Amino acid sequence: MMDHTMKKNPVSIPHTVWHADDIRRGEREAADALGLTLYELMLRAGEAAFQVCRSAYPDARHWLGLCGHSNNG
Repeated sequence: MMDHTMKKNPVSIPHTVWHADDIRRGEREAADALGLTLYELMLRAGEAAFQVCRSAYPDARHWLGLCGHSNNG
């Protein structure tokens, strides 16, 4: 069995709680500023999140992503 422990000093995300309306507004503003649809923005966000995970667990070869049906992270 492989050891999938995290590398030391992984990238950390901010530990702030945001109201859902603020997140929706920020997402719309970010998409508009980049000339993207919200769908394209979410694709980029998903890819970026996966790259952070791959960086933290470089030896992992099998991944399972669980997502709900709504846009609430």
